[in-house]
Amino acid sequence: MNYRSLISYTALAVFVASILLWLRNYNSLPKLSISNPAQPQMFWFAFGDSYSATGFDIGSTQPSALNPMGNTALDPGTQSGGNNWIGYLTTQYNTSLVLSYSLAIAGATIDNSIATWGFGDMTSQVAAFQSNYASRPASAPWTADNTIVSFWVGINDVYYGFAHNDDPSIFVSTLLNKYRPLVEQLYSNGVRKFLFLNCPPSTRSPQVHEENNLPEQFQRHAAMVTAYNDGLKDMVHHFSDDHKDATVVFYDSWAFMTRVLDNPAEYGYRDATCINVDGSSCVWWNNLHPGWTYHKYQADDMLASLARLGW
Repeated sequence: MNYRSLISYTALAVFVASILLWLRNYNSLPKLSISNPAQPQMFWFAFGDSYSATGFDIGSTQPSALNPMGNTALDPGTQSGGNNWIGYLTTQYNTSLVLSYSLAIAGATIDNSIATWGFGDMTSQVAAFQSNYASRPASAPWTADNTIVSFWVGINDVYYGFAHNDDPSIFVSTLLNKYRPLVEQLYSNGVRKFLFLNCPPSTRSPQVHEENNLPEQFQRHAAMVTAYNDGLKDMVHHFSDDHKDATVVFYDSWAFMTRVLDNPAEYGYRDATCINVDGSSCVWWNNLHPGWTYHKYQADDMLASLARLGW
């Protein structure tokens, strides 16, 4: 046998021995799974009122890949007859795993020391975040890169100021002097991605028309909404300027709902004022809250804005 043949036989023997060794140890090798691949993960902490509430209970089951909204089911806890915008963005309109922690409370205002309807406020929601999530526990190991906080509040504050005949500029300034420190607190915790939504055109809600009948009342309410939205936009602008390392997105819910109310037939609704508890055939689920189809339309519309936040 020449040298070349010897090398060939030796190489073949080594190859066969390697195969046999691999087969013998196969059962002890860690198994790879392609049915559950590693998936990018995003943490979302939402603050606000009934438009964002999902019924999530901090003290119960936390969000996970199998149940991204935690202990709340996809429907109960909302005031839409189904999902709300948070549910759709968590379970449908995204490209990665989104774990949502909605700390929003139905009936909430920014701070009960200024305006209250007898429910929890956004100040208490941020305090709940401090107590349960600011330390980045094992149940929510968030980072600056993979976490978003959102704020959609103001509807109840606006109606309170209107009902008490407050001066819009003074009242809104007082509100925002409480709002801004809450945002700063979350920034100091390490949050760097912020989403703000302004007040929708609640002047056009059935509730405002049921409880008021004079043109001047509608004008005063609309003026309060405008003052709040202008003030909020200015606050967000200054916050963004003061924190260049933060990504700040402002979504104009007033403009989107106005478009829907001005063109209800384009969205499959009979008109801009009807109410139906099915949440789909009318814009309104009850006299203040839009139905689940509206929330779905808005969630879809928000995607272009959310791209800057890594959505």
